[in-house]
Amino acid sequence: MSALDKVQLAIYLTLSFPTIYILIRHGRPGILGWFYILAFCSLRIVGGALSISADNSGTPSTTAATISSIGLSPLLIGISGILHEANAKLRAAREWPIIACYHFIVITGLALIVCGSSAFKGGAVSSGTLALLKVGIIVLLLAWVVLIIWGLFSLLLSQRTKDTPGFSGGTMLLYAVLFSLPFASIRVLYSVLAIVAPSKNLNLMSENMGLKIGLSFIPELIAVLGFVFVGLATHNLRKTTKGVVK
Repeated sequence: MSALDKVQLAIYLTLSFPTIYILIRHGRPGILGWFYILAFCSLRIVGGALSISADNSGTPSTTAATISSIGLSPLLIGISGILHEANAKLRAAREWPIIACYHFIVITGLALIVCGSSAFKGGAVSSGTLALLKVGIIVLLLAWVVLIIWGLFSLLLSQRTKDTPGFSGGTMLLYAVLFSLPFASIRVLYSVLAIVAPSKNLNLMSENMGLKIGLSFIPELIAVLGFVFVGLATHNLRKTTKGVVK
């Protein structure tokens, strides 16, 4: 799978540069979103590099599989952060308690997955390790459900005020979040099935190129590309809303 790993490394290395620019331009109001989108790109770069190294050595990389799993965490947190930034522009919302709770849910899921990551080594794995891995991905599934509900709730007309200075940019960010959710959903459900009900082809150590491309690589890439495009289009948003509650 070296070809796909090389493409992934090259694409996310390229995307990291505009993401850094967006992070700087959006500043403090957008840091919770764009920092984690950058972290997601960085994990994909590291994962691609490790997979290439493993292919060259002829041994499967369990570390790359672990990184592939935990990569969901910064993606989900990044989406929630951009949604928070959108709501701050649309209705000057103070959502820090929601953000804190959401981060706690995702980090809990991440910690459980890391604790159960020895399952990727194959061989005899204890039931406790598998349980940690499965509970961790289910927690991330819960975080995904919360994100969908939060995004749809934010779309309600009663939650938006058209006379706010950042209405146009905030609406673009909100639509970017809603655009990304179906693709993030594909990626989340792929991980859930690969961990909770793995099969010969559907598992995180599988070499099935079609499944990797269709259920992991492309959905993630489309979601990130959507954010980068909208992030660049709204790079002056902080200036137009200076002084508005964030």
